[in-house]
Amino acid sequence: MFTSKKDDLLKYLKGKNLLITSHDLVDLDGFSSGLSLKFFFENFFSNQNIDLIFSEQSKQTKSFLKKFTQKFPNFKLSFHTNKEFLNADVIIIVDSNNLDQIELFNNRDLNTPYIFIDHHVNLQKNYPNNISSLNLIFDNYSSTSEMVLKFFDDYNIKLPIPYKYLLVSAILTDSGFLKYGSTETIRNLNSLLQDQVEIQDVLPLLEREKEVSEKIARIKALQRVKLIRIKDWLIGVSYLSSFSASAASLLTKVGFDIGIVVSEDKSDYRITTRAKKQVCLKTGLHLGKIISEINNVNGGGHDGAATLNGKNDVEEILNQLIDKIKETLIN
Repeated sequence: MFTSKKDDLLKYLKGKNLLITSHDLVDLDGFSSGLSLKFFFENFFSNQNIDLIFSEQSKQTKSFLKKFTQKFPNFKLSFHTNKEFLNADVIIIVDSNNLDQIELFNNRDLNTPYIFIDHHVNLQKNYPNNISSLNLIFDNYSSTSEMVLKFFDDYNIKLPIPYKYLLVSAILTDSGFLKYGSTETIRNLNSLLQDQVEIQDVLPLLEREKEVSEKIARIKALQRVKLIRIKDWLIGVSYLSSFSASAASLLTKVGFDIGIVVSEDKSDYRITTRAKKQVCLKTGLHLGKIISEINNVNGGGHDGAATLNGKNDVEEILNQLIDKIKETLIN
């Protein structure tokens, strides 16, 4: 299915001006898959204009790129930050299939057709101008970078060493350093960790010293946590104004099977969830699917990591989320 759809996509894109983008505060997977896909198109197509836009990078991505550019000082990071740069016939959106996560589309009457390449749960929304028949949305991959890697493998286009570092880093981080990965994830890593690429050379690029503010936030999350027990499963719910993802992951490390952190800013809120892989495997829990089923919110994600955003009624939505998680754990 993936191979045949990929072939159809490339046939459609031939001869067109292309723009690649990703979700806001782009993480390593969105960044690496976008940059690598641009390189693939430049080598697969001839005489086509191919551009790349990232609205803003996450702290993790910025930290990684600082070390990456020191290791590869001659590598050209070719992308734009100008959101008005829209001279394209088609837009390719990587690592998201939710337009609410993409600043390029916010408050804009955009008539350019677009296509998703993503590994999150398919929201199956009827977006105007989305060529849904060409979408590559497969949630059996632990990262979008693995999907992009298949383009190179299937068309025998060689990846330079810096791109291998980018893809390895993205696969490691998006799979939770294989915690949310599969045997196929390991195969994909193995195919990249050849020819002068050592995993011990990649890992230091991913190390990030936590700021004092983040350390304090994680401590506050533990101080405020509420325990919910369902059978032998433990859910931790806490509240923070920032660093919700870091805190939710911490909750699962200190003993909770599922960590939920609520962040509020005036009428806006974000609920970040994390679950141990063991819980997902034993109960069939999929946080991304649960969140996609909740009305009047935006969000999604993987089985063990997902986020939702909304306005007002945060407690009502939180209760819906917890109830749906309980249903899965009890059944």
